[in-house]
Amino acid sequence: MTSDSLLTAERQAAFARDGFLFPLDALPTSEAAELATQVQQHLEESERIGGVLSALAAGPKIHILQPWAERLVRHPSLLRIARTMLGPDLLVWSTNIFVKRPGQRVNYAWHQDALTYELDRGNRGALRIWVALTDTSPENGTLRYAAGTHREGVFRHRRASADTATQVGDEVEVDVRGLPLHDVVLSAGQCSLHDMLVVHGSGGNRTDRPRIAFAVDYLSTRVRPLGDLPDSAMLVSGKDDHGHFRLEQGPTGCTPREALDHYGTAVSLRMARLRTAEQAQERAGLLDVGVHTGTGAALR
Repeated sequence: MTSDSLLTAERQAAFARDGFLFPLDALPTSEAAELATQVQQHLEESERIGGVLSALAAGPKIHILQPWAERLVRHPSLLRIARTMLGPDLLVWSTNIFVKRPGQRVNYAWHQDALTYELDRGNRGALRIWVALTDTSPENGTLRYAAGTHREGVFRHRRASADTATQVGDEVEVDVRGLPLHDVVLSAGQCSLHDMLVVHGSGGNRTDRPRIAFAVDYLSTRVRPLGDLPDSAMLVSGKDDHGHFRLEQGPTGCTPREALDHYGTAVSLRMARLRTAEQAQERAGLLDVGVHTGTGAALR
């Protein structure tokens, strides 16, 4: 069954209601396994090299640096899903690797991606496709969604203390325990979709195997970055008649040196925007960067 047939009008309505949708078939199991190996090799090589490559090995611009990542963001199955949800003209804005090592007990706090993304119409023309490259379950720290929270706008967040050994990331100041919570249980090669405003988090990996996922942020070309700083993205479908983003060059057809230069430029743009977005949200009272222990209420 193709992703086209799974994205029925009813399921699209469920996405609009809940802010997420899963499971959807995306990749054959064998392809997911091969990608999981490439992810691990990329992380190991980046750590060996060190420096910026090590610090940013998990994202946000892997598709500019690694040919396998560019092929994945252009995969026909992922593009069919993104086109169905967002229209024919598509950009890839970010790519991220999410690995939970065997026995890793760290929880990722309940949060909203949109907090520091600064995208106009981001909740209508943007989504994240989270591809499971291994089976996912509550036992190995899969993604968790709080249904319907995307309809409430951006919540206030607080930054978890650096001394907290069991929780990381900005934590939304909402007690989600009374909300419908959904564990994203997927087989390798399946994916979930979520709105960038939906509250989500993940638990620790209590198993003896890694949990590996790869996330792609797709934007309609009509979405534009807010603020005065430029941003970049890769055109992967259709055409861009708006010109809101500087168009990125992928690694295919480039020398390793050229790909590294393109990567450095795009990452510098994104990091500058992230810093200004955090400062803006702090001034607006939506991000408290003081030291907190974090409640992690719904992750326990």
